Amino acid sequence: MKKIVGFLLIAVLTGALAGSAFAQKQPSKDEWFAQIAKLTNTKKPEDREKAYQMGKEFLVQHGKDNDDKIKKIKAYVENYRLAEFNIAVDKVEMTKALQYGKEILADEPENSYVTMNLAYCALEALTTKQDSSFAADGIAYANQTISLFDAGKLPKDFKPFKNQDEVTALMYYTVGTFSIESDLKLAAHSFQKATAFESQIKSKSYPYYIIAYYYERIYEAAATDFKKNHGSKSSEDAAMKADREAIDKMLDRMIDAYARTVKLAEAENNASLNTWKARLTDVYKFRKGSDQGLSELLGSALSTPMGDVVP
Repeated sequence: MKKIVGFLLIAVLTGALAGSAFAQKQPSKDEWFAQIAKLTNTKKPEDREKAYQMGKEFLVQHGKDNDDKIKKIKAYVENYRLAEFNIAVDKVEMTKALQYGKEILADEPENSYVTMNLAYCALEALTTKQDSSFAADGIAYANQTISLFDAGKLPKDFKPFKNQDEVTALMYYTVGTFSIESDLKLAAHSFQKATAFESQIKSKSYPYYIIAYYYERIYEAAATDFKKNHGSKSSEDAAMKADREAIDKMLDRMIDAYARTVKLAEAENNASLNTWKARLTDVYKFRKGSDQGLSELLGSALSTPMGDVVP
């Protein structure tokens, strides 16, 4: 993630009044302001963090005054926590990002810039650090971002991402990634939605493979039920015909997902290409009786959008 800090944290509080440091008694408003101002003008990170914490308390005590001192403290607090949030996201420090992100959202619950970056940071923690402990946060903030976008609550810009489509795709991808183990159906649906937007995700084989894998699992269950319900029948009745047609449609969707997986895996030179292609061939032959038409299917696999994942 590109550096996105860009917030100057120096000298936002000027013209501070001279005063003593905090004493035993509660300082006056001017003394408090002067102490915070002094801390903000040092180059020590610990001083600026202390100024931030003091500034938050200052606003609790005096925020209703709405004078120049309040405006300056408020500006410092907002700029500092957003800068620290951006640094944390950039370094994939999810715990720190959550700390500052939650504080921002407490004041700005519709800040989709923060929610989208919290979801992104959770995903990065998984992919770069193999840390899955933020799965619930990743899903929650991704869903919150999608809801905010749907309500027209968009960030001022989408940096470091290109546009709304790219972010939306990433949010669905985040939900899908964190749901594979706990809810494969949700994962498949989320990946399908992610591939519906114009982004790099659309051209990756992995989402389509997970969708194909989902159809593998539900096919297994459907085939078992079919054998149990119709295995002893000597002729096909209406119920058997309906169940067979449902299974055939399931196989067709599985084939479609595998065809997209294979086509994109070829472009990626993916290590799993041969395994996926062999599975596609097996399923295709089982459904069609031969591999006739398979090459044509692969040639046109990406020519149309993928349909919704069902059931």
